[in-house]
Amino acid sequence: MTGRYPRPPARRLRVYAFDPQTASTLGSVGYAYATISLPWEEAWEEPVTVGPVNDYLEVIDIDPASRQFYEGVDLNEPYLLAQDGLTPSEGNPQFHQQMVFAVAMKVIRMFERALGRKVLWAPQKNKASGKRRRGKYDPVEKLRIYPHAMREANAYYSMTKCALLFGYFRSAHASAGANWIFTALSHDIVAHETTHAILDGLHRRYAESTSIDSIAFHEAFSDIVALFSHFTLTEAVFAHIQERGGSLDQASLLSGLASQFAAGTSGRDSLRQYVGSRPDPDLLARTTECHDRGAILVAAVFDAFLTIYSKRTEDLLRIGGVTRGDGKRLNSDLAGRLTKEAVRTADQVLRMCIRALDYLPPVDVRFGEFLRGIITADNDLVPNDPMNYRLAFAEAFRRRGILVDDCLSMSPENLLWETPQQMLGRDLLSLDDFENIELDTDPLYERDAIYAQSKKNCANLQTWLVSADPISVKVDLAWEKALGVHFMHRENKELWSIFSEDGYPSVEVHSVRTTRRTGPDGQDLRQLVIEVTQARRGYFDTDQQKTADTRKRQRGHHDFVFRGGATLIIDLREKRLRYVIRKAITDDERLKEQRQLLSHPDGFGFTYLQDADDDEREPFAMTHRGQ
Repeated sequence: MTGRYPRPPARRLRVYAFDPQTASTLGSVGYAYATISLPWEEAWEEPVTVGPVNDYLEVIDIDPASRQFYEGVDLNEPYLLAQDGLTPSEGNPQFHQQMVFAVAMKVIRMFERALGRKVLWAPQKNKASGKRRRGKYDPVEKLRIYPHAMREANAYYSMTKCALLFGYFRSAHASAGANWIFTALSHDIVAHETTHAILDGLHRRYAESTSIDSIAFHEAFSDIVALFSHFTLTEAVFAHIQERGGSLDQASLLSGLASQFAAGTSGRDSLRQYVGSRPDPDLLARTTECHDRGAILVAAVFDAFLTIYSKRTEDLLRIGGVTRGDGKRLNSDLAGRLTKEAVRTADQVLRMCIRALDYLPPVDVRFGEFLRGIITADNDLVPNDPMNYRLAFAEAFRRRGILVDDCLSMSPENLLWETPQQMLGRDLLSLDDFENIELDTDPLYERDAIYAQSKKNCANLQTWLVSADPISVKVDLAWEKALGVHFMHRENKELWSIFSEDGYPSVEVHSVRTTRRTGPDGQDLRQLVIEVTQARRGYFDTDQQKTADTRKRQRGHHDFVFRGGATLIIDLREKRLRYVIRKAITDDERLKEQRQLLSHPDGFGFTYLQDADDDEREPFAMTHRGQ
């Protein structure tokens, strides 16, 4: 019978706009609920079934603490379709399932729109292959979500289970407005944890203990997505703008995160608040705890957003004869126009941040590199920047003390990543090279087919890189310099061992991803993003490190893993290598920093002492407890 009627354009699901506390307060009840509109699944996608379960997610509602298994919600039930899903309720487990599914899918679609491709989850190491057989990974089709995974004040992304685990707990403070608090009902927490999973799928090495910025970047980026998700809630934005004279630089629900969770655990108004503190350029240098450090990065991004919003709306306020933030209630028409500008600006700023993820090194990311990624990615897609978005980002980062060491200045043109011509004085890829590598760049729509295509491209590129052909790139020292890795040269017999069992350098083509992005003026940007990585055995004892680096064969225990590699960005229209963003495996200063971090992990706890190759590593389980 369904063939007689057109397919609906969207599936609408009701959720808490912030959390249940907002719905029980008179001042915010008017915008306490939201309806998320998700595109109806395409013909090539798996239909939504009971759980909910779809092409990306699988909600499994087991509550170990109370020994309960809750029946999954059926979002295709006619009564639910007719009323945009279940009514928001703290006491209905099926609504909890609906909430986590809807918010997670909303975040997934936000990423796909910005990146120009489908989201894939991080593949998992095949345990049956053994630790000595490197590069054996199995695809993960669905991210599992457990709305009632534990009875504690915690929620985290599990790298081992490839799952989101949400806890619930008894409130310690009456200000939370509830006896029991469910993290699965916090829009901010669900968005935050989903972002961890997506970021891990994009960059598997970012959760490793490489610097004080590593886990901090993971936390910061997840907060950025959760924070700017607030601005998709137009009713809340409108109410705030109308009551505060068009100002967004005053502390509120819009600028804070997880208010009910914070009230229930510590009695604070929010878990983290991103307005109200004056920029201190020296704060970053003395901050090491991952959430506190990450909060500085988020504050810089939010500062840039506030600057851009202010510039975009100053003419509207001038026409309306209004002084921003003077405490006067705005008329509805002016508040509506300001709301449109705020929502549009937040969307553009968030997309700038997400696109930057493709313009970062594959390992050991630093805050300054994130700024360079934002500037370069935006410059590629939108060469003309009349509103000075990129300058607003550069100034905001500088005011927060986030500088870029290897740039002459913090001006946007100096923050662009170098091209191969600038770096090496020559191009590295030719049209013949593309034919020899045999890369498949045809657009695909099914996620399993996209994964298979990427895996095949990785294998073809790796074969090309380590080919035994004497005229291959492995004898070209320019490629080694560009990628920051080592190949085995016939004419260079004194090459030190990196990590492989037989003493020869092991180069891993980490991922090959195609993207297609569209700019605001119809720009069409088609790229191939390739990540190449290499591992080196690390030792706390510097003499042992020197001995190990000069041996051909490596046996026995190593203390930690040190990685290098590069991200290659290729313009598919011109068949030209645009950027090589590298972290050299031979960078002994970076190796020293990682050794010092692991030797004295102040402010990070034992999360950073876990081995990067440990199959049971859970870096987010402890960092999120009680945060």
